[in-house]
Amino acid sequence: MESKTRLYLIIFLAFYFLAVSMIITGAVIPQWMDEFSVSAGRAGRLFAFYYLPYTIVTFCSGLLSQRWGKKVVLLLGQAFLAGGFFSVSTSPSFSLIEWGLFLMGVGGGFSEAPFTSLLSQIFPGEEGYALNLSQISFGLGAATAPFLAGFLLERGFSWRLFYLFPGMVSLVIFALLSREKLLEEKGMEGGGKSPLRRREGNGFIIVSFLAMFLYVGAEIGSSSWITTYLVKGLGGSLSWGGLALAVFWGALTIGRFVFAFLSRSLSYPVILRFSSFLSLIFLFFLNFTHEVHWAILALGGVGFGYSAVWPLIVAWVAQKMGEEQEKAIGFVVAFGGLGAIFFPWLGGVIGERWGLSYIFWVVWVLVLFLWLVFHSSYFREGGKEVGAGRDRCGNEWV
Repeated sequence: MESKTRLYLIIFLAFYFLAVSMIITGAVIPQWMDEFSVSAGRAGRLFAFYYLPYTIVTFCSGLLSQRWGKKVVLLLGQAFLAGGFFSVSTSPSFSLIEWGLFLMGVGGGFSEAPFTSLLSQIFPGEEGYALNLSQISFGLGAATAPFLAGFLLERGFSWRLFYLFPGMVSLVIFALLSREKLLEEKGMEGGGKSPLRRREGNGFIIVSFLAMFLYVGAEIGSSSWITTYLVKGLGGSLSWGGLALAVFWGALTIGRFVFAFLSRSLSYPVILRFSSFLSLIFLFFLNFTHEVHWAILALGGVGFGYSAVWPLIVAWVAQKMGEEQEKAIGFVVAFGGLGAIFFPWLGGVIGERWGLSYIFWVVWVLVLFLWLVFHSSYFREGGKEVGAGRDRCGNEWV
């Protein structure tokens, strides 16, 4: 098998279980709230335990890749993910579950941005296509894990299995990466000056930070509370809650497949404006329905609308930042982590005080601001490029 194809398959598998590490908790929270007698406010803190270390480590991941090499950073990611999965699967108390998620967050921080920048290096000029396709595996993990969790929990299976098995897979990925020679080649390391030191890039990169902060806050703020909202807010069963989360991520996955090909013929900003507007429409519908089946349909529309946003923000940054893309991607992804820290926690506080349905009004406001950001001059075709890079045909430009 060609080395790049083999590495792409490893990345595909890694993104699948990275999604599991981020999403499966949202499906298990109702069980933990009952088993450990915790409130929605404290349950919402779980996401901060994951995303706080994730964000801090992601900020540093580009610099660490430059200093230690991408291979070392990716191996650390799988080691921490395995340790976190195994810690949660054996936790006798809710407090230890929180610290297990902390270890998983460290592993996620060592994984997502380096894997993403690696894909941009493997597919120069077609970043949007490659990143959308790679995120299909993330979407598959995010869709199948909660559906299986809801289905199996109702049939008496222990939630611990949903963390034990991914921990074992993380060890397999660790072994595969440790033998991957391509990661040791020159050109797979980080380099260049920090994008924040280039005056002409400051405005663009700051707006990109804001866009990713709003998007990930909306995405994780939605997905973290879908199951709980369906079960405790609309009176659905655990299997209905798991199905709702699966539909959300399944539609998001299908959308990424669709937009991967559309990104070859349409500009990234046009797709970003359309997809965010689509999410606004379905979120508005979700907030006015109280029927489980209509809510699931609306969540599918929200997921489809979300699908293009994360990959195309990263692809837009990769094209604009050129040789500085590795650190830029690390910073942008990390700002997404800040959104994931804050908004699920805020959703728990709002849900506890005013009701779970208000969580999705907060999400609607986030997406509205995101849609406005995509109309700024920094997300328009033909704008000033920030650094050397390549166009979609692979031709170099400055």
